[in-house]
Amino acid sequence: MKDHTLIQAILDASHDGIIAVDQNSTVIWVNKNALEILGLPPHIVGEKITRYIPHSDMLRILATGKREIGDIATVLNRQIIINRLPISIDGDIVGAVSTFKEITDIQKMELRIRKQSMESGLEAKYRLEDIVGQSSAIREARELAETFGMTDATVLILGETGTGKELFAQGMHLCSQRATGPFVAVNCAALPGNLLESELFGYEDGAFTGARKGGKPGLFELAHGGTLFLDEIGEMSLPIQALLLRVLQEKKVRRIGGERIFPVDVRIIAATNRDLEELIGRMEFRSDLYYRLNVLTLELPALRQRPDDIPALVWSMIREIEERDDRCIVEVSEQVFELFAKHDWPGNVRELRNVVERMVLLCKGGRLDLSDAAFFAKKVQRGRKVQDIQPAIDEADLIRRVLQETKGNRAEAAKILGMDRTTLWRKLKKYGVMLP
Repeated sequence: MKDHTLIQAILDASHDGIIAVDQNSTVIWVNKNALEILGLPPHIVGEKITRYIPHSDMLRILATGKREIGDIATVLNRQIIINRLPISIDGDIVGAVSTFKEITDIQKMELRIRKQSMESGLEAKYRLEDIVGQSSAIREARELAETFGMTDATVLILGETGTGKELFAQGMHLCSQRATGPFVAVNCAALPGNLLESELFGYEDGAFTGARKGGKPGLFELAHGGTLFLDEIGEMSLPIQALLLRVLQEKKVRRIGGERIFPVDVRIIAATNRDLEELIGRMEFRSDLYYRLNVLTLELPALRQRPDDIPALVWSMIREIEERDDRCIVEVSEQVFELFAKHDWPGNVRELRNVVERMVLLCKGGRLDLSDAAFFAKKVQRGRKVQDIQPAIDEADLIRRVLQETKGNRAEAAKILGMDRTTLWRKLKKYGVMLP
């Protein structure tokens, strides 16, 4: 009797539902979770299982002696996943046991595991209130982003390079119901098509030469329960666009080289600095994907549209650099801000950050003045001369001139042009510009 009570206590302590029958299909053990999940009475032990479950699959296990793992069924409006195994002694089937749990429990557990094993960087750090600026343009963008964040709809962020599209994406994630889930970002322009496909959808062991042993989950799987930010969506190739559209429609993903289907619950925020409708007209972007992504649209202002925010942005950047590099800046001369006001900032906030960081690192005291901005003053003057000589100069010619001036140094050219190297690389390809 004591042994029976101990075994029953052990079974009741299990989080899974457990029910066992003998070779005659009579219930010999059942725990509390099984009674609750299946809606069975407590006096089921000693009764035929078919009295309560007329077409019980346990009969098949008794007949075939084969295991059945991962079967999915709906019981009392609950979806459960079931494992059925034969009980054998000395090769004879003497019964069968079934273990099961609700799928919602598995999903919660899976989310915890994903969050614990998540690689660094798969989380949002910036809230909407962290975005600096009090101009009407940036305030309106923040307010609209907060409204969008409270929904679960797909958002398309439009804005020039360097306007802070990822910051807004992170902010929308953190004010959403998915805030505790992962935030996964990928730059679609930074990866060639085949690599982007494997990053987004993952791959199985041996799917291709060089594939990681054991396979690799894709970003859709890692973003399950959270947000996937697709930056530079306009650079995605048509074949990958087709695969992405299918995942968005079916909410399921299959790894490269695999047969298993993984259901994914992911919110998509996409961003681009290109005119997608123009790309559609040139047959470079799928119209069906565009309309799937363009449910809610957030347009971000360029820095030249909110010049009054420049002083606040500069001081915010200085404080970040001070904390990181042990610097101390107590004053910025008005001449520096006047210089900044003469520039159109084609690289927007990203370009401003590069200039401020260089100035702080060059500064020998606690005050930033024009001497610390000499390198930038030359750039501003050069830009104004170009505008004076040829106001209508096109972008391709400007890129060619800057590349000649930098002797083909793309990193330096990108800084002068106020854009990141990925954007410059894309424009070189677009215009067919050859390096000198």
